[in-house]
Amino acid sequence: MGSRGMVFCAAAVAAVTALASPARAQSSASEFSTQVGVQVTASIRTNDLQQTDLPRRFGHALVDDGRDLILNPGASMDEVRRTLLRRAAVYEDVQEYANAEAELTKALQRTPPIGDTYAARGYFYMRRGRFADAVGDFVAGMQIDPNNPRLHFSAGRAESALGDYAAAVTYYGEAIKLAPREPTYYLARAEADIHLDQPAGAHSDYDRAIAMRLARPTDRYFAFLGRGYASLMQADYTGAIADFGTAIEINPGSINALMWRGYARERSGQITLALDDYERAAAVDPHDRLARDNLQRLRSN
Repeated sequence: MGSRGMVFCAAAVAAVTALASPARAQSSASEFSTQVGVQVTASIRTNDLQQTDLPRRFGHALVDDGRDLILNPGASMDEVRRTLLRRAAVYEDVQEYANAEAELTKALQRTPPIGDTYAARGYFYMRRGRFADAVGDFVAGMQIDPNNPRLHFSAGRAESALGDYAAAVTYYGEAIKLAPREPTYYLARAEADIHLDQPAGAHSDYDRAIAMRLARPTDRYFAFLGRGYASLMQADYTGAIADFGTAIEINPGSINALMWRGYARERSGQITLALDDYERAAAVDPHDRLARDNLQRLRSN
């Protein structure tokens, strides 16, 4: 392998991580805010504090919404469960994580068990970096609610965080079977396939996601960036250049897209254009060593 290939391989290793991590971060953040934000906003143990202590302990903003955080003995099981989830959220907001987990566990102990409650604690574990525990809760939720695609998808995200991309692909596949029109699932499976060095499978999933006309610019950016990288892995430089170009239109400051398009242009003999991409990447981040190395290498040829 020549110096060009060696420089790019180093860039590619770093870039795969850069591709995967923001995508996880983006997919996970939207997933958690959607699933958790609707259900939970407060928490407190009945035996720990009285209702009059709530404003002092947690502030009026958390309790002046008309919801009683004290468990009502006459409440229905669903109302008790919702209250426990709200209490867990307040404990998490004030970083009392052990108490938050305790409230979530109490909610899980209510009968009949509900898959979404396992999901709520699973998301809490994800936020705490306890990915193996999160997998356990998502799988337990699936046993109760096997047709809930979000549980399968979330288990895939947790497995990806653990580095078990093969298991993640399996969970994403189940989510896709249950919700074939959800583009986020295809993006996530494509990301896992990239990690598994399966560019053809990744390219196919990016195709499907893009065909669904992704509404969010962030999703569109990662879809075109990922498909471009899958094309690059298969030496389809024309396709890679086109997709990286779209990614750059969405995010002009993307060093990854500029570096990868520069490499694709270089491999296809477009040296002047490649040099321009490396220069743009170096301008975005003058401290990026790989951008500087590629720029110096081309200039010295």
